[in-house]
Order: sequence, then C-alpha cells, then structure tokens
Amino acid sequence: AVVSTQSTGIPPGLHFVFYSAVSKEGTVAPRSGFFHCFKSQEVLVKKYDPQEEIVVSSDTPYQMKEIDTMLAPYPYQHYQKWSSLVTHVSSTTVERVQPQCGLIQAATPLLSNPSAEMDKNAATTVEERLDAQFVEDSSMMLRFAKVDKKKDTAGFTAAQLTSFYMDSTPSINSLIAQCGGSEDELLGELQISFVVFLLGHVYSAFDQWKVLVDTICKGRVSLHERPAFYKHFIRTLHYHLRETPSDFFVDIVSRNNFLTTTLKLFFEALREEEEELDKELVARGGKFKLHLEKYFSWDFSVDEEDDPVIVDM
Repeated sequence: AVVSTQSTGIPPGLHFVFYSAVSKEGTVAPRSGFFHCFKSQEVLVKKYDPQEEIVVSSDTPYQMKEIDTMLAPYPYQHYQKWSSLVTHVSSTTVERVQPQCGLIQAATPLLSNPSAEMDKNAATTVEERLDAQFVEDSSMMLRFAKVDKKKDTAGFTAAQLTSFYMDSTPSINSLIAQCGGSEDELLGELQISFVVFLLGHVYSAFDQWKVLVDTICKGRVSLHERPAFYKHFIRTLHYHLRETPSDFFVDIVSRNNFLTTTLKLFFEALREEEEELDKELVARGGKFKLHLEKYFSWDFSVDEEDDPVIVDM
C-alpha cells in the first residue's frame, strides 16, 4: 500500500487511513487504521501482512511510475468536513492517545490471562468466567485520559456534597492536567475519540466521547473560569452532531436520549448564570440550543419536577 501526497493529492496535515481485510467469501473483517501527519510531497509506503491482516511499515524500494496508476485520488469532497472534525487534534494528541503500536483496531486483540484461574474463582457468572480467560492486549489499547469518579466524601458538608455531585469542575481540571495542562489538548481528545469511533468503529472511543461530553457539560464553575474553552466545545459538538442521526443517542432500553439529558443541564447552567458569564458564550450557547431544537426536534425545556429541592441544614 502506498499513500502519497505527491500523486494522490492528499493535502498536507493530519489524516486517518483505515481499511478492512476481506476474505475470499466476501466476509469483511473489523476495521484497522492509523493516523499520519503528511508533509508536502511525502510518500508513505506500507505493506500488507496477510497473517495478521494489517498493514505494516515497509522499506521495499519502489518506482512511483509503476504504482502511480494504482493510486486512488484523494476525496476532496470530504476534506472540509474532515478538517472541521480535527481542528484541535495535534501530533501531540495523536502520540498521547493512540496505542503504543500506532495501529488502531476496532476489535482489540486478546491475550491469555496469566491470572485466569484466580479471576475465574472470583467470577460469579458463566460470562465472567469466560471473560476471565483473556485480557485485552494493552499495547493495542487507546490511552485516553481518565475521569476519576471515585472520591472520599467523608466529612463533606451538605453544601460540599451538593457541589461535588452537581459540578464536575474538579474532574475537568484533572482531565486538563492529564492533557499536559492544555484545554486545547482536551478538546483534541474529544475530537479524536469521535473520529476513531466514526471512522475506525472503535466503541470504546465512543464511550470516552460520552464521558467527556457529560463531564464538560456539568462543569458549572468551569463555565466562569474557561469561557474560551466552552466556546470551542460548542463548536466541536456542533460538527460532531452533524455526522449523527437524531436518534443515535437514544438508549434502546430506557428510550432516554443521553445527550438531551446532558445538554439540558448545560443549557440550564448557561441560563441560570447568564448575568455573570461571558456574553459571547451565552449567546453561542443559545444559538446552539435553538439549532438542536429545530434540526433534531429535541426538547430542552425544564420540568418543575426537575428543579432541585432546597433543604435548609
């Protein structure tokens, strides 16, 4: 496989190259892919490993004239869309998040669990006992920042407990610290998790995207401390939602839409804190809300039963 900015017209910059192996019977394997930041006139050569069903680096000599006719042109009709999805993704983001091996696979390879017997004994169901036999290959796993949801709240006052469960600002600060102290890097991780799910079909990336959106939306204090970050967050989420159908986020069991529930809290915080918040942020949030109500027919109205109950202690 040869990927070239010279012959195929690939624009310089970050791109995600993905593929699937296909059997003789036409069965399509789960996707694999990799990120690469192309330089002008760069030629990237890879070869296919039929045993592992992946492409690997190659130092085989090549003649561009021989392979030029076999290269497909870059689909420029999708370039603007791609660019809007990775505005905050840098080479630093890719190096930090991608698996150690550099290859992203929809199905993470499994290894024999060295402590299988111990884990089997601790398992309570047949499914857990089967799962205990294998573990995911850590070198092939995405390395996302982690949201620490566990915290010792012993000794907290009622007000502190309320703030802890209603405001995720401490978690946001922790995520940004894991991203080298950069707000832009956290937005880059939000974008890369969405792209890896959308194009790479990696479901764990979608789980990370949901966790990040939920955490960011619930950061009430952060709205005051990081207005520029939230303006970029709204723009990022806008482009993500353009790529998904309106019922995509509905839980098939509860029929609840995770995103409308989360965004309702976000828009309510913007409304309640309107006088103290950055005016441009409030305006952008209002326009985003109206767009979602019109385009997706989502309802963000607040019911009286949703209002918090005030208890004097």
